[in-house]
Amino acid sequence: MTQRNQKSVTEGTDAERHFISLRGSNFIRKSTRDEDIHEHWDVLDKEFGRIDVKAAKRMFRGGDIDHTIWWELKTVNRPPEWKPKKGWGVPNGIDRLIAVRGENAFYLIRPESIIDDLRERCTKYYRGEFGLYGREGRGDLTTILPLWYVEENAEVYLEV
Repeated sequence: MTQRNQKSVTEGTDAERHFISLRGSNFIRKSTRDEDIHEHWDVLDKEFGRIDVKAAKRMFRGGDIDHTIWWELKTVNRPPEWKPKKGWGVPNGIDRLIAVRGENAFYLIRPESIIDDLRERCTKYYRGEFGLYGREGRGDLTTILPLWYVEENAEVYLEV
């Protein structure tokens, strides 16, 4: 694993630990590796159910964390076909919430509540709010959500 990938994994693990600590006795268990990879969730919570915890992000690799909100529509190419799959930001038949780490809170959003709106808004390729962005040869597809949009569509606001 590259140093850059390790840093990302550590940031993600730290975000999960922080979320679990906030939830206290509401925390039931962490997902299995299979649940994490194929169902896109990290934590089972008594009150909220399955939660996919997302760490604070940065606009550019190697930059400082600036709480850019990247929303994954397609994954990178995956074996065995080496094609992308639905990303964690797309409904997948699993009842779950996405916990997006903002500067002062986790915002819990249900992918089903915004996907139709995103399909209307995200139609052009560029790196910016509501733009479609993918990396050449990787298969992935993401968009950046503005904070106001996340706040407006969050079902739950958990102050950190």
